[in-house]
Amino acid sequence: MKISQKMIAELSGVSRGTIDRVLHGKPNVKPETRQRVLAAIEKLKYSPNTAGRALALSKREYSICAVLPDNPFFSDVMKGIQAALAELSDYNISFSCIYTNGKSNAEIIRLISENESNAFAVALGDSDDIRECIKAKTDRGIPFVTFNTDIKDCGRICFVGQDLYKSGRIAASLMLKMLRDDTGRILIVSGNSKYKAHRERVSGFTDALKASGRDITVSEVVETDDDKALTYSRVMDALKKHPDTDGIYVASASAEAFYSVLCELGKRYRVVVNDLLPSVREGLMDGTFDFSIFQNPFEQGYRPIKILFNYLVNKRLPETDIIYTDNTVITGEML
Repeated sequence: MKISQKMIAELSGVSRGTIDRVLHGKPNVKPETRQRVLAAIEKLKYSPNTAGRALALSKREYSICAVLPDNPFFSDVMKGIQAALAELSDYNISFSCIYTNGKSNAEIIRLISENESNAFAVALGDSDDIRECIKAKTDRGIPFVTFNTDIKDCGRICFVGQDLYKSGRIAASLMLKMLRDDTGRILIVSGNSKYKAHRERVSGFTDALKASGRDITVSEVVETDDDKALTYSRVMDALKKHPDTDGIYVASASAEAFYSVLCELGKRYRVVVNDLLPSVREGLMDGTFDFSIFQNPFEQGYRPIKILFNYLVNKRLPETDIIYTDNTVITGEML
């Protein structure tokens, strides 16, 4: 008797659409559902090539490496990565991670070069040596997805993250609405200009200020390298140096130490920050911060793993090489 996909669907208790996704190695199938379908395929001795391919895919080994900083923001990114890996648990995927904290570019390049994973998801500065390191791998057919901050001309198949320039412009728009006078002084707190993410936010913010035609000037751009101690000391020094500061834009992940500075000074500023780390939530709820622009770190971890897996299994590129996560403005009243 000829075995049909309908019979597999009836035996496993799922739709024919789900059968098709399993047979072609597509994502978005729960692990327990995929296992039931594979068991039904084996029991019914379903033999077309697609069925054999589905069974083979469940046994083939894949390896993915993530390269990223280790900080509270990227902890939420890791939750997205782990969720994607859990959904793909029926496949033999090994996962490794290279944390970049305290490492020089030379050491990061060595670790990437020596790592033999089939695919990489990376959040790195876009320096020439990093770009060349990645390109050496992509030229050999190893797929890379950049996330959070992009690296152009490295051969990556996709970028997943915030439209950073737009995020900066949104922050400036919020700031301009809060500053009632035509004049004002702004302090920008950034992380490190080697990261495209931080540069583009600052560019979007300053370009929008200039386009407003108002006499709103930036007193200083303080780089903190997203380090707590450095953020505390440099922001404290900058605010003492510029006592006429009206507003502050935090274009980095330095919110915890920055919040401590403002609480210690006890002076009210107009403040726009990013993300929803615990200190940001606290600052929004007690009025220390006015707005935060949320960029969905969970999605920035989840999507690259799914994209890389689909490329490894089906050689399928995403529909676009840039996938933007939302720019969502959050206020304390929304929490």
